[in-house]
Amino acid sequence: MGVATAFEITVPASTLALAETFERAPDAALRMERTVGEAGDRTASFAWVSGVESDRLPDLFATDSSVADARRLGEDGDADLFEIRFDAAICRFAERIFDRDGVILRATATDGVWRFQLRFADHGDVGEVFDDEFRREYEATVTRLYGSGEAPTAGHGLTDKQRRALSTAFEMGYYSVPRSVDLEAVGERLDISRQAVSERLRRGHEQLVADFLGKGRE
Repeated sequence: MGVATAFEITVPASTLALAETFERAPDAALRMERTVGEAGDRTASFAWVSGVESDRLPDLFATDSSVADARRLGEDGDADLFEIRFDAAICRFAERIFDRDGVILRATATDGVWRFQLRFADHGDVGEVFDDEFRREYEATVTRLYGSGEAPTAGHGLTDKQRRALSTAFEMGYYSVPRSVDLEAVGERLDISRQAVSERLRRGHEQLVADFLGKGRE
């Protein structure tokens, strides 16, 4: 039987949706109430939007190329409720998660960055979703892992090379949003190839997750 895994990730709006809205209204904030998949490769969401004058919102969504349609449903205090039908990378993003029986527990967007809280019934499905192609396409970064009960101290299974690669990448801003450097720069600092640093980081990430979940690597 698998082990349920919940975690948080960040994804830049520029690779997902609403980048143009955040460019024109940097103080905008969205909190998704519900997200559902639809036929025609679109995703419909009910979202509370704040930080922007209500009368500006219809125009912002109408001129954002990632939005197929947006309809105002009501308001509550300083937030407006919209039904938004996306027609962008966020549809493929959601499909990848749903195809592996993942659940989007929470989705928010502020300062041009999407933040998702996800849950999978089996932690093995995480690797199936968050492969190298997925991370490259969406520039997704895991920012927090949740476990049931006390989690073991993470990192004790790392090799010295993996630890140094992770530490160097962190110090150089590789995990910042947006990223300050790319893998090429991290590799130059470590005097190794881009492919080598990518492999060390991938194996390091795998070991950290295994440590956190109390699972030995197979």
